[in-house]
Amino acid sequence: MKINLKKALIILILSIYSQALWANELKIEHVANAGVKISSAGKVVLIDALFGPHSRFNFLNDEDFTQFIEHGADVALATHIHSDHFNAIRTTAFLNKNNKALFIGTPKMLEQLEGNVSVIQAKSSKLTKFESKDYKHNDINISVLNFPHMSPHPKQAKNYAYIVEVNGWKVLHVGDGNVNASIIEGQNLADKNIDVALIHDLFPVNQKNYLELIKLMNVSKVIFVHMTDDKAEPLKQWMKKNLPNAAMLVTGYESVTFKNKSDVLVEK
Repeated sequence: MKINLKKALIILILSIYSQALWANELKIEHVANAGVKISSAGKVVLIDALFGPHSRFNFLNDEDFTQFIEHGADVALATHIHSDHFNAIRTTAFLNKNNKALFIGTPKMLEQLEGNVSVIQAKSSKLTKFESKDYKHNDINISVLNFPHMSPHPKQAKNYAYIVEVNGWKVLHVGDGNVNASIIEGQNLADKNIDVALIHDLFPVNQKNYLELIKLMNVSKVIFVHMTDDKAEPLKQWMKKNLPNAAMLVTGYESVTFKNKSDVLVEK
């Protein structure tokens, strides 16, 4: 009898432990282009995923998009209004289908959504310089950071970066942001305890001191997004040589999963 009780206790402990491990898991999936789906312990956040069709970057066709929004999400975010990151029609369809979801974007996005979605579902803030704004929805914390668009079009569209905190994880998505020392320091990214940074593939091209900037951000893991499919293999080879702990999300490289914090490696 004592042996059975001991076995039962062991099974119970293992069950609780396995559930804790599952709860701590973070999964980031490629949707299309710079679009990602972030999920952990049943919470789901979409960033730059509600766009398309597009002539250059991969996107979800209408049938796939309809199936995609059927799965729902707690929060949807869009970094800027360019057509490879945001589409008013698709964002409207998502919000009308998921009436408990929250969308956060730039002020111009809300102008395009006005009258087509519930006012309580769409939020924005007019941010300048190094301003930021915090939101909370369904136990998910979102920090919106003013993060100017990279050259050569810094004034073409207001670009917001997002730090998503879900289930103890912090994920940064910079959109088409100009990742430089001034912005990193101005937004105090080193103090944000960011686990994963999602950065466009032009970052190491535009910034030759990318290693210094990654260190300055104090992020544990970098994942590259926003590339055409033909760049996947060249980027893979480049990462092997220059950033072996980095990853990418593009066609053929569909997801990155972290089982727990110990899976996150510090760039060297």
